[in-house]
Amino acid sequence: MVRRFSVIQGGLSGMTDTAHRSRADPDGTGAADAGAHWRIDLRAPNAVDAAAVSAWRAMLMRHAVHDPLRDPDHLLPLAQHRPAGRRVAVAFAWSRDAETGHEALRGVVPLAMPHPVWGGRARPWQPAEAAANALIENAAAIAVDRALRARLAALRRPIRLVGSIEPVRTPASSRPVLASARAERPRPIPARHLLGIRPQGWEAPASDVLAMTEPEAVRDAVETFLTFDARTARRPIIADPSEASLVRVVSRLFGRRGALRVEFLRRAGEIVAGTLHLGAGGASVPWRRARS
Repeated sequence: MVRRFSVIQGGLSGMTDTAHRSRADPDGTGAADAGAHWRIDLRAPNAVDAAAVSAWRAMLMRHAVHDPLRDPDHLLPLAQHRPAGRRVAVAFAWSRDAETGHEALRGVVPLAMPHPVWGGRARPWQPAEAAANALIENAAAIAVDRALRARLAALRRPIRLVGSIEPVRTPASSRPVLASARAERPRPIPARHLLGIRPQGWEAPASDVLAMTEPEAVRDAVETFLTFDARTARRPIIADPSEASLVRVVSRLFGRRGALRVEFLRRAGEIVAGTLHLGAGGASVPWRRARS
């Protein structure tokens, strides 16, 4: 009997969806995605296209993650404009239903990659600015982890993934801060701390807050903020080229969406403090501050 062979296309550097599935779920009986084919797309931060960003942001909305520091308009520039060191790649985990052919994004995992020549291990990238950056659906966590490890191991220079990948968790509902029921006893001010009594009619200089959210106005406001920071900060932002580029790029991206607010506190017409807020509404967070 003559044994027949079939030829399939593919290789180690570019695994097919079937290969991804077979390695991510060898039994084909994944509890969350039985019959799903997995594709892991590795991208440099500056090579992530608009379609991937849109799917990434849709995942954030589905899981009620409103933290602007986990938005791709913040994390991608942060991964790109960083001091010299380990490079960052973004892994997109796509699952395709075998019956309908529909493909959906199930996970986004930024990775700190090893040196391209010396090699080493990859691990989930955890920037200091964001509490968490990996975004993986809870039901697909095991399948995404297996597919990602298989994809890295199949590269031309195999890479081992170390560290755990945590799925996204629904943010806990905030509770109001309750005041203490025990009233504090009044504490007298020591005599040595009494500096004097202000004369009658003395008034503090009038202060006002100037806030800008229009895309055309915030661009100039950010430059005013950087100039004020350079004049007052011990370590100015513009003294670090990567930090200055990060602030300008992130401000431009959020400003286009109307999700950037620049605030200045002025006294007697002079700026004494400034803040860059990322996000809109209740999800807004202070991102950069400067004060005299």
